[in-house]
Amino acid sequence: MHKILIFLVVMITLALAAPVLAQPGPGGGMGMGPRLYNPQTVTTVTGQVEKLEELSMGPSGGMGMKFQEARLKTEKGSLLVHLAPTWYLDQQKFALKAGDTVKVTGSQVTLNNQPAIIAKDVEVNGKTLKLRDDQGLPAWRGMGRGGMGQGQGMGPGGGTKKGPSGM
Repeated sequence: MHKILIFLVVMITLALAAPVLAQPGPGGGMGMGPRLYNPQTVTTVTGQVEKLEELSMGPSGGMGMKFQEARLKTEKGSLLVHLAPTWYLDQQKFALKAGDTVKVTGSQVTLNNQPAIIAKDVEVNGKTLKLRDDQGLPAWRGMGRGGMGQGQGMGPGGGTKKGPSGM
């Protein structure tokens, strides 16, 4: 009887803790979005892309998700812009290249003691891509690599179907 009671307590505890444990943690598919994004510091800058960089986010920076960043030359100097996962930009057919003039709206932050922007919207050549909502939540959350929502999720067919029918 005592073992059954302990088993039930453990099972109830796990059932109650599961939703909390399932929340994305650092690098858990949310990028730098809601953790660092501050709606009170939203600004818009225009600049020229000096270079593009790919950053690995995740455990030890190794096998994590690849994020695209752009180094912009603005009238106030060099500025790092944190964009989105590379797979998401590819899926949206949104490609930046060195020399492009871009207009970026996002949260002004400090990363590694340098000014940076976590991009909400990026405009280039008349095309605007929305990357985050007004609170900084990523447009790609719940989709794509390892996601369970729409996109290349983990449903039947190796992630080739889109939406609920692919689940």
